[in-house]
Order: sequence, then C-alpha cells, then structure tokens
Amino acid sequence: MSSRLRAAIVALCGLAAFALAWPIATSAGAENDTDAREAARLVRDARDATDDHDFTGIAIVTWATPSGKQRAEVHVADGDGAVTVTGADGAVVDDGHRTYLHDDLGWTGLSVEPTVRQLPAPDARWSLGVAGTRVVAGRPSTVVEAVRTDGTPAQRLMVDDATGLVLAREVLGPDGRVERSLRFTSIDVDERAPRSVTPPDDVHTPTAAKLTSVPDGYRAPTSAAGFELVTRSRHPDGVLLFYSDGVFTASVFERQGELAWDALSSGGTDADLADTRTRTYHEASSDVAVWEHGGLVYTCVTDAPSDVFAAMVRAVASDERSAPEAVVDFVLGPFGWG
Repeated sequence: MSSRLRAAIVALCGLAAFALAWPIATSAGAENDTDAREAARLVRDARDATDDHDFTGIAIVTWATPSGKQRAEVHVADGDGAVTVTGADGAVVDDGHRTYLHDDLGWTGLSVEPTVRQLPAPDARWSLGVAGTRVVAGRPSTVVEAVRTDGTPAQRLMVDDATGLVLAREVLGPDGRVERSLRFTSIDVDERAPRSVTPPDDVHTPTAAKLTSVPDGYRAPTSAAGFELVTRSRHPDGVLLFYSDGVFTASVFERQGELAWDALSSGGTDADLADTRTRTYHEASSDVAVWEHGGLVYTCVTDAPSDVFAAMVRAVASDERSAPEAVVDFVLGPFGWG
C-alpha cells in the first residue's frame, strides 16, 4: 500500500471514530458562552453519531507538502460495527477495537493500544465557537472552530445538521491556509452497505502493554508545548507515548540506538529544531518528524497544524524537564516495564 493511501485511509478511520479525536468536557467558562456551549454540544453529539447512523460515501483528502498540494479519493462505509475505507490500491477496516490494513501483500493487523479513558478538555487550550453554516455533500452543516489565542482558527469541523455526523474537517496554519482537509463529496446516510473487504480470522492484532512509567534510558515528558501525556505503552522495539491537547493528538515513538538517515524514506524535509537535525514528512492525516537525541531515535506523528507541530517537536527534542519529572524518571526508571 502506498504511503499516500495509507495516510488517507487512516485519517478517514479517525474521522469515523470521532470520539477519540475530540472528546468534549466543557469548563465553567465555556458554559457561560452561548457559542462555546453550542459548539460543545455539536461535537459531543458527533461522538455518538457514527454509532447511530450507518452510511456510505466518497471523500476527498487533501494535504499541503513542499512540492505542492496532494489529493486522494477514497470510499467510506460505516456499518455492522465497522468502518471500511478503500482506495485504488488498498483498504483499512476498523471495528472500533482493532485496525487492519490490506494491500497487494495481504492483510496486516495493527497493534491495539491501551484504552484512552480521559483526554484534556478541548477548551483548556483552545476556544471553541460556532462559525456559520456550510453545505457539504448537499447537506446543510454547522461549522465548529477551534481558535488560537491570537484569534486565528486552527481547526474547522462541518457537522451535519440532520444527523450530527462530521462531514468535513480542515486543519489551518497560522497564516489561515488550509494545511490538511477531509471532505465528503457524496454520502448516503442510514444506508447499510455490505463490507467489501473482511479481515480473515487468522490475522493477528498484537496488544501493546500499558506502562505506568517508562524504563531507564527512555523519556516521557508529562507535558510538551500544551500537549499532555495520556498513555504509555511498550512495544518490542521501544516505547510509544500518546499525547493530546484536547483538540489535536500526537504519538511519539522512542527506540534506543542510532538513526540511519540514509535509510529513511525520500520526500522529507530537513530542518534544525531545538538544535537537533530533524526530518519532516507531510502526509494526508498527519505530519511526521524523525530525529535522534541522547541515544534515542524519535518518531513524532501528529494531526496538528504546522506551528503547533513545530512547538511540540521542539519541546520533545529538548532536554528541558522539570525537577519533579527528573526525580520520577530516576526513581521509577528501573521498574518502568511494569
């Protein structure tokens, strides 16, 4: 499966499983504002909309890269408890608990990560509001924005007025340009579609072990540029850290060793962040940064806008830690695999 299609279909699976992408827990301040309260209600309802409605549709994913705007078209079907997303050269099936990829080499089951029970409230960092209406795939929808402190929007969601389904998503840079988008061009709601592809029973989906702390030699900052650490998990070749700021998410994979720069995929852009050489890739669902520091190789994947992404990478790449974090790492390090 091409990296372009893989990124696009994973993005769409994330849209269908919207409860993980943007949970709602409004604060007292938001409750005093009519727009923020309505925005919170719309997103809260969107969390359950995919459980309440089956649908099939065609969606377009676009994303900006240094070489220009990229585009992919995929077919989405939500029914029988699973989301199936297919493209020209592969498919993804997500049943809410496990995710499977299918390409010309066959089926692959992705690791099942620990359950995320609570994420930061979206209004802890971002202001939520209603920003008018739009028609998406012929259906009236309400626009919900997450706004930076300077008043510029970081994300827009178009929520279907009739069903509460999210019909489109835009991630915007600080200059107002759309850096990544997903939009249905057609959708048939409450129309059950048979699964076009079904994973065989013998495909294994390994379960990653949840960690209460990380072992000696790894780092797990409890916060980084507005992102809060939500879960840690153990993998055969390293540690995966999952962060959220309430609106966007970031996964940081750490493995011990040296980075083989020549073995990395082509198409990336090199830059120095926090005095560290970093290679960045722009994909449909996320940006990916790879770097090496202090005996660890890092891979950071996030759906955040470019400015938020850069700040996150700088924070993780630096050695700055609070005194309590350093003490916790020192004390718990030898027991971190538990």
